[in-house]
Amino acid sequence: MSILKRKKKPGGNKAEVEAEGYALPVRFGPEMRVLIIGGGIAGLTLAGLLQQRGFKPRVVERIPEYGKVGYIIVLWPSGGRVLKGLGLYRDLIETGLPFSTYNVWNEKGEMLRSYSVDEVSEKYGPMISIYRSELISILRKNINSESLTMGVTVEKIHQTPDEAIVTFSDGTEESFDLVVGCDGVRSRTRSLVFGDVPLSYSGMRGWSFWLKSGISKSAQIAEYWGTGKFLGIWPTRNRLSVFTCIRSPRGAPDPVENRLDHIRQHFSEFGGIVPEVLAGLEDPGDIFHDEYCDLRMDEWYKGRVVLVGDSAHAVLPTAGGGVSMAIESAAVLADELSRADSKYISHALEAYVVRRRPRVNKVQDQSRMMGKVAFADSRAVSILRNLVMRFYSSRLHLKYWDDLLKEPI
Repeated sequence: MSILKRKKKPGGNKAEVEAEGYALPVRFGPEMRVLIIGGGIAGLTLAGLLQQRGFKPRVVERIPEYGKVGYIIVLWPSGGRVLKGLGLYRDLIETGLPFSTYNVWNEKGEMLRSYSVDEVSEKYGPMISIYRSELISILRKNINSESLTMGVTVEKIHQTPDEAIVTFSDGTEESFDLVVGCDGVRSRTRSLVFGDVPLSYSGMRGWSFWLKSGISKSAQIAEYWGTGKFLGIWPTRNRLSVFTCIRSPRGAPDPVENRLDHIRQHFSEFGGIVPEVLAGLEDPGDIFHDEYCDLRMDEWYKGRVVLVGDSAHAVLPTAGGGVSMAIESAAVLADELSRADSKYISHALEAYVVRRRPRVNKVQDQSRMMGKVAFADSRAVSILRNLVMRFYSSRLHLKYWDDLLKEPI
């Protein structure tokens, strides 16, 4: 058995390991140099967790400053547990809105089913809806300001067996033991390292916006299911978010100046409070449009570059679990890195993938299934779906959540 001895390099502070006559620079645990690309929810969660463990990660975010952007996020209790570990849970519950009821209506405004989530909340903790920018502000509280660089991204990543050499958009270059891509579903990091990985288009696109009218606000979710169409109204504290979806071929044009007309046209036959929602639309520039895609990759890491959150495993919005999956993945990666070193870092990355892939695949499968149900594009199928929903018991609904939330991450 070889004996390892640590020593200091003359004139430096870098620890080395000697083994059987040769020396290799090895950094253990918090000594490792970690770069996080993307200062969104996954990146800030990971940075906060690593800093708790004594790491000094560097975070780069391409936008010059955080603003009031984004829409509603639903955080599952499993994601909330991670914020408890960060000491941020009180901020979460004081800022977000725990919701209690989930209502499903048909396009005429007739209720198909109302579900309470109180039993889930009593067992696991509340489901919390929150404005994305507010969650970002909460997560930033745990980040050392000097570790976050705004307005900078990565232009090039060159890997050697011992390190990843990164060229930044400001022209500087730096070496790291690990690079973590947390830069979203259209990840620049993924493109640089893994090449062109196509997103899986769901066949659905739509618009999201905040309501500015006087529609009453409550802790109840209202979803209207039509044939190939969907409109959901989701509350958070002091505001209501609307998420819409239609079946559509990929690449269909959506000029901003025609956006109000398109939305009103597609949902003109909907009843309930939808007409009031449509009447309250004002500025098309405040409406966000997207094609809904997810991502399932064969590899989540290559060499010294690993992907976290939507960069590796984007989830369709139909499950409402993408943010919780990203936070969970950040927690698992931080856990594995705390027991790693720079030489054998691949073991930590492989353990991260093994722990996360089955759960992420399960949530992705469920989100795809829910998309097919909620956005059935056949009139006959949607009529059958509505009939089944009237008899879909609360017990089955609770079992769905129980199966998701009882699993360890």
